[in-house]
Amino acid sequence: MYAYLIRIKGIVQSVGFRPFIYRLFLNDFGWVRNTEEGVKIYLESYKKAEDVKELIVKNKPVNSVIDSIEINGFKIKQNAYSGFFIKESTVDKVKGNANVPPDLGICDKCAEELFDTKNRRFLHPFINCTNCGPRFSVITETPYDRKNTTMDGFVMCKQCKAEYTNPKTRRFHTETICCNDCGPKYQFIQNGQCRFKDTKAVKIAAEELEKGKVGLIKGIGGYHIIADANNMVAVQRIKKIKSREKKPFAVISRNIDLLRKNCFVNSEEEKLLESQVKPIVLLKSKNSILKETVNGSPYLGAMLPYAPLHLLLFYFSNLEFLVATSANLSDMPLVYKDEDAYNFKGVDFILTNNRRIVRPLEDSVTQIVEKKSVIHRYARGYAPAPFYLKGIKKNILSLGADLKNNIAVSKDNGIILSQFSGNLEYLSNFEVFKMKVDDFIKFFDINVDKVICDKHINYVSRNYAYERFDNVVEVQHHKAHFASVLLEHQCKDDAIGVIMDGTGYGDDGNVWGGEFFIRQKDDFERLGHIKYMPLLFGDKSIKEPYRTAATYLCSIFNDCKMAKDIFNKHIDTINIIPKIMKNAIYTSSAGRLFDAVSAILNITIKNSFDAESAVKLQWIAMNYNQNDVLPYDINGYDIDFSKTLVYIAKNRSDLSLSRSFHNTFVEALYVNIKKISKISGIKTIALSGGVFQNEIILRKLCNKLTEDGFNVIFNNRFPINDGNIALGQLFFG
Repeated sequence: MYAYLIRIKGIVQSVGFRPFIYRLFLNDFGWVRNTEEGVKIYLESYKKAEDVKELIVKNKPVNSVIDSIEINGFKIKQNAYSGFFIKESTVDKVKGNANVPPDLGICDKCAEELFDTKNRRFLHPFINCTNCGPRFSVITETPYDRKNTTMDGFVMCKQCKAEYTNPKTRRFHTETICCNDCGPKYQFIQNGQCRFKDTKAVKIAAEELEKGKVGLIKGIGGYHIIADANNMVAVQRIKKIKSREKKPFAVISRNIDLLRKNCFVNSEEEKLLESQVKPIVLLKSKNSILKETVNGSPYLGAMLPYAPLHLLLFYFSNLEFLVATSANLSDMPLVYKDEDAYNFKGVDFILTNNRRIVRPLEDSVTQIVEKKSVIHRYARGYAPAPFYLKGIKKNILSLGADLKNNIAVSKDNGIILSQFSGNLEYLSNFEVFKMKVDDFIKFFDINVDKVICDKHINYVSRNYAYERFDNVVEVQHHKAHFASVLLEHQCKDDAIGVIMDGTGYGDDGNVWGGEFFIRQKDDFERLGHIKYMPLLFGDKSIKEPYRTAATYLCSIFNDCKMAKDIFNKHIDTINIIPKIMKNAIYTSSAGRLFDAVSAILNITIKNSFDAESAVKLQWIAMNYNQNDVLPYDINGYDIDFSKTLVYIAKNRSDLSLSRSFHNTFVEALYVNIKKISKISGIKTIALSGGVFQNEIILRKLCNKLTEDGFNVIFNNRFPINDGNIALGQLFFG
């Protein structure tokens, strides 16, 4: 017989790991317990070490992630224990434990029970188990115990208590366990009055949605504005409520079959859709379904029902797709408090419940590119899962960027990335940001040794860092992007960093955004960039891309005639350009380049949502398949797209140039990478930045580099846009 001491690190707590181990080794001897570092097992068995490891790895709970498993064994003559049991956990006494799982979509077994007329949780809107349900959104503090959740006020009935204490059940230590008799309740509110309760409230809400009504519905991490996605009138109403006329909406699909029927769904996309992360996945539409919802996009942002409530809304109706958009005005914080929901204007009814949400969680947004997930928004289902790295000794807080903000902390050899929150230039979002910082420091019980922020002198996150903390370190924005990829992939090799985005304060005082770095050992060197172009009009140039395009053309031609011909409705603005050119700041931004091309082709002159001009340029480009490349220059390691812009301006009536521009951009990056690789000998390429959310750019560049023998890495476990800045800051910290 052998005795083994087994240590497992990763996402192995609050996901049913202990009862899994208990059932796995029920015929052996020893114990399993949670510790501050993960799960610890003492096992006495006749099984060999490799067989023990294989049993654990192959059969682990679906939502667990094993980062490392260490087995130390020796022979024994007889067992010290008479059976196998679950031992009291040391982690249950530890405040600030980082092993808190994210909120998980409903599992298949709970979904089956939800519609089983013989099950005591039949039609229970809060059905959950160890494998699914709310976690981070309802925890008030660690350790993760029922008394530290917003379920504390709901007393377990005898039957729930029996399941909770029995390690053989699926609900052993499910802190949010409840049933129809002892759980929270839904209420249907109309005109300020509660008209229906419990299952009846959900049924009436479904019927109202089927009639074309618009509702405000409380879900896992906040409220959704929700309506029948096939009802044009209802969708138009949501656009007016949100002041969001042009940006597409996400939908919840009744089932995967409907998505297969209406969208192209590959195996990786299907796996992601059906995972318990249940993110919004960008799928290519097969036809023009849901015209009002997608607003001209070739993609449908779709998710499957992730809360029992969603399944019940479809169960009580014949609805196929539900628009499910965050309950907020555009760029404002998500509504998650009941009092704010009661004051929300424009909806026909509110479907709410009496379980409090501790912290708001937006729906995560993802896309599959080259069989890998590209995360656009990191929130529900992902945050705050820890990422383990050895050797982290300091407690560091990194504040991320002002756009697409995620913060991060380091603790106990792990890094924890927060949920997304919006643009910090809005006061309400900045208040949410400050709450998030306070929450993470308190929740994870961190004594902050160091604070990392962006170098941008106008970032409110930077100013906040200096106002509140003492030990503050600044990290350049694009170096943080680069470092985030190296950290995520634990890449210690020399690498070339290709960072393409919209805005970042550069080390030379200019606005960077199209950068080429090399990392050798511990040195990060900027080797090249997109050629600097003048930028005028401040933030107006971002919101009104014709200003960027006109400024670029005036600079290239040293004359504004071409700009006036193209933007003849804005001649007064263009006349100002030569007079203020001497006051221009200069930018290497790839994002502004995409803006300029979009405006010249008359695709988007003014943005109504973030990056609209670049997004719609891609949408148009997807209609064409040519492989032509337009003129451009490379001087040293700097790419000059002046000739590209001239060609597009002179042939601007040809919308197929949208695709030609994408081809040219990729080709220029590819050629420059090869030049840098030739002089440095580096074959590992790290890609990051918001421009790589563009599927054409990311796919085409990855394919060309991979075919040429390069090792290409990019953010796929964490966001590829500014949501990864906090991670890169931690890398330097």
